[in-house]
Amino acid sequence: VKILDSLAGMLAFLAGIVLFMLIGLIFTDVIFRYIFTAPILGVEDTMQMGMVAVIFGSAPHVWRNAEHIVVDLFPEYRIEWLRIMREVTIRFLIFSLMLIFTWQAWISAEESEFFGNATNMVEIPFQPFYLMIAVSAAFHAIVVLIEAFQICIGQEITPLVSDDTSGDES
Repeated sequence: VKILDSLAGMLAFLAGIVLFMLIGLIFTDVIFRYIFTAPILGVEDTMQMGMVAVIFGSAPHVWRNAEHIVVDLFPEYRIEWLRIMREVTIRFLIFSLMLIFTWQAWISAEESEFFGNATNMVEIPFQPFYLMIAVSAAFHAIVVLIEAFQICIGQEITPLVSDDTSGDES
């Protein structure tokens, strides 16, 4: 599990670097556009592809640290075996969704390579980004599956969800 946490942290760190570079690119584009009336070609394409890297690169880390948005569609149970069933069910659903993401992203990567799909302005190829989605979703599925196994054998999942209510959650 520590290896998975380290890998998820490394992916999130790389996603943070990409986000920082995107912020710099947007800032530079705004300066060039409004001061020098010379916008940078392909900023929109680069932003779109960069955000794919940011979102899917950070998703496993966000999940492991319970920093994602939670919608309680399933009630919280105080009875231990019901709580375990709830947690395993949630992880099974997420595991299934991540497998579907992996499968569809892989198919899209193959199709985008075959058809030569790329962005409009600077022709950034889609294939590496679809592959990144596939790999990240597969990694996320593995993380969730390991967590489900840990729950089934009675281990605590670490890092635990913080009980801090000082944030802006209601």
